[in-house]
Amino acid sequence: MRGRLTRAELLASGASTIVLALLPAGAQAATPSAPPGVLPAADLAYARLLICFELLAIDFYENALRARHLDGPATAQVRAALANERAHYAYLADAITTAGGTPLTATDVNFSYPAATFYTARSLKRLALELETLTLGAYVGAGGAVVTPALASALAQITANEAQHQSVFARLDGQPPFDAPFPPILTIEEASNALSRYTS
Repeated sequence: MRGRLTRAELLASGASTIVLALLPAGAQAATPSAPPGVLPAADLAYARLLICFELLAIDFYENALRARHLDGPATAQVRAALANERAHYAYLADAITTAGGTPLTATDVNFSYPAATFYTARSLKRLALELETLTLGAYVGAGGAVVTPALASALAQITANEAQHQSVFARLDGQPPFDAPFPPILTIEEASNALSRYTS
């Protein structure tokens, strides 16, 4: 049996492997055990906003994969991010449904992107970074605003995951994987305005 992976092997395998390699033996992902139940209006509004960001990310990553411009490592990262976003969407949809609402689905929203987004690998990586940065800001803002403990806990987990995405796509775009000690916070209004740039 092989020993530890070399640093080069860890970097080549992606951020998820690096994180897992540093966790204690037996550590597992902590999926939220249940939806948070009845939500106050402000928390429900945040859940509805965040589910739009998840639908945007899912739509973008699906289109990015169909474009077939990314190399193998970048494609693997997009597939991993897409799986994460689908899991986030499923949690938020369940939370909204349990609270008595009806979550948006892909058929409810039309997304639009800058011209030539899906023409080159560079443009795909650049927009992936932009969308992940906006999504991270929306989740950071939500984490400081929601008051339902179970929802706040789940959003903290998702925020950590979105930060991983942002770091990976920053590296793929040739930028530092992290910089600011306190990532930007988007209010619900700012996040909504940012989202509107990609909806039609």
